[in-house]
Amino acid sequence: QRNDTVYPHRSSIMSDPFPDEPETPHPLAAHGFGSSSYLTRTETFKKMSRWAFKRMDKDGSGSVNKEEMYSGLLLLQLNLAKYAGPSACKPPKRKVVDEIFDDMDKDKSGKIEEEEFVDIMVVLCSGIASRITAQIILKLFVIPFLARKIVAICTLLLITYGVISSDVAWYAKDNAFLEFLRSRLPESVLAHLPFTVLTMILLIFLVPFALDTIDDFFMDVAEDSKKEETKED
Repeated sequence: QRNDTVYPHRSSIMSDPFPDEPETPHPLAAHGFGSSSYLTRTETFKKMSRWAFKRMDKDGSGSVNKEEMYSGLLLLQLNLAKYAGPSACKPPKRKVVDEIFDDMDKDKSGKIEEEEFVDIMVVLCSGIASRITAQIILKLFVIPFLARKIVAICTLLLITYGVISSDVAWYAKDNAFLEFLRSRLPESVLAHLPFTVLTMILLIFLVPFALDTIDDFFMDVAEDSKKEETKED
């Protein structure tokens, strides 16, 4: 019978005679590389990133500098915007991009290679999926719901104060401007005109505000993560 009391280390040595060395953290771990979105982990996104890299690597050296990398980021996001809309085109500040470049450029050569470029794009575009999701939800559900509620409340108030009548449509009143509208637009369009106009106004102001809020949130998370990483070091 084996006496592990006399040799307490024996069982651990026998079970794992070659313990694994601690893994070296990814150079971009402090910038959230390990917690990237599903979109940036897809093979399609990586193929688009490699395409942008090759477009910027005009001399065929297999590497790009800071300026070429930033141009590649803009090109990638513009290409994404063709399919996902303007929410996919929101490049970070140049200072943030330069910091990430320096963290990846360990040999201080001023150049990064293709796979390093792809990893950087994964980090810099990690918030795009959230922006696209937020834009879709706002456009399809939130804004139409808010517009209908606001129109209903305003209509009720106007009826209460006698501005309009519940028996007659608002666009049927005797008014030169309303007569002009009736002569130019069909009744079905006039009936939904307040909802349509209000929806457009909400889209113009609410969507950018929501997307900016998402960007600020991800920037705060990245900065907090980097501070924690600095404290641990």
